[in-house]
Amino acid sequence: MGRTRPARSREEKMGEILAVAERQLREGGYQALSVAAIARRLGLAQNAVYWYFASKDELFVATLRRMLAAISAGKPSKDVGDVERILWFTEQFHALSDLRGAMSERARSSPTVAGFAEELDQLLSRMLAGALAGHVQAADLPVAVEAFRATVEGTFVKDLDEASRRRVLDFALRQIIGAEAATAAPR
Repeated sequence: MGRTRPARSREEKMGEILAVAERQLREGGYQALSVAAIARRLGLAQNAVYWYFASKDELFVATLRRMLAAISAGKPSKDVGDVERILWFTEQFHALSDLRGAMSERARSSPTVAGFAEELDQLLSRMLAGALAGHVQAADLPVAVEAFRATVEGTFVKDLDEASRRRVLDFALRQIIGAEAATAAPR
């Protein structure tokens, strides 16, 4: 059975709000996320935005979820191989890295953001553990995951350009999984 018009309209309006919120986050970070500006841009009353998202933090988290869904939808196939898939994902998460500081800051006072930040950390660790599992002994897997995640975050903090970041991350992966595995043909 098809959806009713009001349900579709609500989903469409939420999508419009999230699209503007995502643009704001990408252009200026959390500080640029403005419910008032979103309302003006879409010709809504500011309270209407709060009808869809009860707080700015809920809007922030919903927008981050939308960004993550877009990353997941574009992921490379398993034909690419573990190393290339890991490097692809780290490059996609670069856009979110600028928002990580705001996420940590807001998590201190917002249960909504704190819950999402914890969920995101667990998701990233699980994804990386899954990709590394065939290359690293089980006992070493948790530290391998943390070592690579710390390296990724370090390249973001240092604001390395894409080519430099890729060289550093490729080197780190070679150290973690072994040079032969890093250069091997995709499975």
